[in-house]
Amino acid sequence: MEDKYIMMDALLTEKHLVVNTATALNEASCDNIYKAYTDIFNKVTKEAKDLFNLCYNNGWYQLEEAPKTKITKDADKLTKELS
Repeated sequence: MEDKYIMMDALLTEKHLVVNTATALNEASCDNIYKAYTDIFNKVTKEAKDLFNLCYNNGWYQLEEAPKTKITKDADKLTKELS
């Protein structure tokens, strides 16, 4: 298996850990458990960001630039919805 696919799989796994840990934080039944999950959450979000940066810097994760008109249109739509 190529490095790209291994790293993309690891990144996807970390993203899922972030989401699931956030859910666990919301459902923590006491302060000690909440603190433990907070520590875990901080670690997995850092790991996810580090993996993202590694993938991005190697050209394995690409972002596309949104046209300014689309950004403005979406911002206007959200503003109307929030009003």
